[in-house]
Amino acid sequence: MTTGAESVFKPLKLRRITLPDRIIRAATFENMADAEGVPTAKFSELYTKLAAGGARSIITGFNHTSREGRAMQHFQAGIDDSRKIEAWRQIIADVKSAYPETRLMIQISHTGRQTIGQATRTPVKGASPIKCTYFRQRVTPLTTDEVKEKVDEYIRAAKNAQTAGFDGIQIHCAHGYLIHQFMSPFTNNRADEYGNDRLLFLRQIVEGVKAAVTLPVFLKISAADDRQRGLSLPLVMSYWPVIDSLEADAIEISYGMMEVAFNIIRGDHPLDPVLKHNRLFNRYHPALRWLFKHFVYHWYKRSFIDYCDLYNLENAAKIKAISKTPILVTGGIRKKSQIDYIINQRGLDGVTLSRPFVCEPDFINRLAADGEVISRCTSCNLCTVMCDSRQPLRCYQGPAR
Repeated sequence: MTTGAESVFKPLKLRRITLPDRIIRAATFENMADAEGVPTAKFSELYTKLAAGGARSIITGFNHTSREGRAMQHFQAGIDDSRKIEAWRQIIADVKSAYPETRLMIQISHTGRQTIGQATRTPVKGASPIKCTYFRQRVTPLTTDEVKEKVDEYIRAAKNAQTAGFDGIQIHCAHGYLIHQFMSPFTNNRADEYGNDRLLFLRQIVEGVKAAVTLPVFLKISAADDRQRGLSLPLVMSYWPVIDSLEADAIEISYGMMEVAFNIIRGDHPLDPVLKHNRLFNRYHPALRWLFKHFVYHWYKRSFIDYCDLYNLENAAKIKAISKTPILVTGGIRKKSQIDYIINQRGLDGVTLSRPFVCEPDFINRLAADGEVISRCTSCNLCTVMCDSRQPLRCYQGPAR
């Protein structure tokens, strides 16, 4: 009989790659590039520290596929030109020279309507002209020809990732970014082929990437997105035969979109740092921010979902029951007994962790040494909201580790 420890640290054999164990560092926004999106040596330091702490499979924070697809944060990395390819090549070499068994995967994404023109220096474009209530930007719908160009952007990004030396690619289809926008009825009211078939954009990207590179391909998908006319678990499950047919190496199940950003991560809602550092709020007069805090926010936070452990597990387990593709789950995982339960009793293939690794880069080593260890992460979410500032990713609840 396989024990919990054996299953957690047992290799995960997928179609095109074998991962060393079942615990993966989830894509986590690092804010460590320069102003043009070229990754800096800070990435080498971070990933080497994670590898030293036992994280042997690491997915980068999301990298933009083009300038137009940049996030609003100041220092997001990209994979869309030769300078970025060379920077990533050096980072990968640095990490693998110290920890050659480490698997480094890159997450690629286009923000679509979930950004600001100040960051992209271009008009904000999306699947349809539907504003995001969080970003409040005018959205220009992509033409059919422009959608095809976006497919090509993802394929070029994948080729660049292979040139840089990554071990795999995760295509970000969750959290309201561009692929999610095409998948959801809430954000896709197009009248062309990409509206008639809301999975066409995803299919063309995945099929094009798989034809262009030999790397394993992972997907990240929101099982639902908070919108009444948006993605729901039944709708995602109805999509699943098509998603399964894409034969990704594994699919990570998450939740939500930026319409209600805190529902993606759950936990505390540190409002003051948001009002001070977030580019959507700090441009307003202090009096307007005071009014938002003391009057509007009380109404807005009624849409927040409370934190609970394993908050994406039930959705992921239902998808796993109909899936031929290996399923990973993220969200609210803080101790080994939970990972044992997810793998051994609920039948999922692995887990991805984000904030526990921000708090404790050595979390896996501690977990391997003592199965009763619980992550010190309190889900205060300061690490998340402070990435809206110019500060690189770190934990704010104690000394930097």
